[in-house]
Amino acid sequence: MDSNQQYDAFRVAFASSDGYVVDTHFGRATSFYIYQYFEGEYVFVEERNVTPVCLGGSHSTEKMKENVAQFSDCQYIVALRIGMGAMAIIQDKGITPMALPGDITDAMEKLRQYNEIQNLFA
Repeated sequence: MDSNQQYDAFRVAFASSDGYVVDTHFGRATSFYIYQYFEGEYVFVEERNVTPVCLGGSHSTEKMKENVAQFSDCQYIVALRIGMGAMAIIQDKGITPMALPGDITDAMEKLRQYNEIQNLFA
């Protein structure tokens, strides 16, 4: 693999109720749909279930860390909304959090473009 190819593949965990639309707040999500981008194609990998960490405005930091650890193979976590505490935990794990509500296909294309731009400077 040449040095540029490593940037042509990435995994994303989408907080979604149906696997088609990003429509769930990170802390309230029960399902994340994992997609991989590789060689110009978006491929569904699997659904991962987690226990929601948001309990009416409060959350367990330890449980949030456990949930985030389940996505260590992902470069991005995308949700309808992501609170500041969750963003910090996600970033501490080297994952980029993003709020991109809407169609997963559209979000994947935005991430492909974002990834491409970010890696111009790598």
